[in-house]
Amino acid sequence: MLQSEPATAYILKMYPRFSETFIVSEILAREAAGDTIEIFSLLPPNDPRFHPELARVKAPVTYIGRPKSADGAWNVFRAAEAAGLAPAVARVFAELATADTNDALQAINLAVALKNRNIRHLHVHFASTPTTVARLASAITGIPYSFTAHAVDIFLDSVSPDDLRIKFAQAHHAVTISEYNLRFLRRLFPDVTSRLHLVRNGLELDRFPYRDPRPIGATLRVAAVGRLVEKKGFQHLLPAAAELVAHGFPLDLRIAGTGLLAEQLQSSVEQLGLVRSVRLLGPQTQDQVHELLDSADAFIAPCVVGSDGNADGMPTVLLEAMAAGVPCISTAVTGIPEAVRNGHTGILTRPGQPHLLAQAIRRISSPAMDRVSMARNARALIEKDYDVRRQAEALRALSMEARRVA
Repeated sequence: MLQSEPATAYILKMYPRFSETFIVSEILAREAAGDTIEIFSLLPPNDPRFHPELARVKAPVTYIGRPKSADGAWNVFRAAEAAGLAPAVARVFAELATADTNDALQAINLAVALKNRNIRHLHVHFASTPTTVARLASAITGIPYSFTAHAVDIFLDSVSPDDLRIKFAQAHHAVTISEYNLRFLRRLFPDVTSRLHLVRNGLELDRFPYRDPRPIGATLRVAAVGRLVEKKGFQHLLPAAAELVAHGFPLDLRIAGTGLLAEQLQSSVEQLGLVRSVRLLGPQTQDQVHELLDSADAFIAPCVVGSDGNADGMPTVLLEAMAAGVPCISTAVTGIPEAVRNGHTGILTRPGQPHLLAQAIRRISSPAMDRVSMARNARALIEKDYDVRRQAEALRALSMEARRVA
């Protein structure tokens, strides 16, 4: 496929993915800024739920096959030969041979897919498998690559520092989403992070109109949204809710999401006597999440660092709640304190402490708390630091630099 304008290819592990709204927002903003984007996905989607914003994405999507047999693997090499890439594959074969077999074969397939397209730059989200594939495809094609490092791809105990070092060293540039990450990575890899930049995940602010918090009624309505997994911290939120309810605090806590801990959390709701005060809503569409936020007096993201080192980089829904004017509570995990500044843009507490979460909920509902000023401060911070249009311009400028060397 020929194009009149040079394009940037987005290399993603799976597209679309219901939980990765920030990627869709970024692509939309880059297209609005004038970038031509193509999307290459290593896996087909496995979730029937789709956000309406997907319909606005102009970028075509190409799914990169993964051979399931020896014959299929040979067909990958035959396709590379037919595309004139056999010499390039041979040149980097030693590096391909040390990679995971699927990653190496998908890298060759990606290189073939990129052939004869006017693509001058590859950008990847997450420094894990998709960056491995893009790095190898870049070595074959000579098209420079960059990547965005988030959280699970850098903090998980199983992440290989040597692998990350190679990715930073060979990338044209890299970005990460928080000052915390920037400091962490520069401290870990001081010799290969000179081209690492801070570009936060952004929001399409027009989709999150602000309103001042409404007065709290007889019952405090608290919303929480996220996958039901360890790092989200809901296992600590439920005992906090039980402490409040035991002391007669009128609470209506609604938790939206699904995940591995769903049955465990539902069991805790019952064992802690919270059936009348806590509801697990299951998976929700983005419209349903917006309705939940609109009805809430407060939003809580009780994040923790998981036992495997996994942690949230910056929950997108936390930023959405702050943008919409919902007073927020969260914990001092990775980059969250850069958005939730205690007493100014929200309430921040230590992670993994149910009693402190209970105190924070009491505090945010106190008549002494100036919820309106806090919400307005939060909106101002979101407009300053998390406007996706600004992030798109930063990424566009970095991409233009990469194109000049392609």
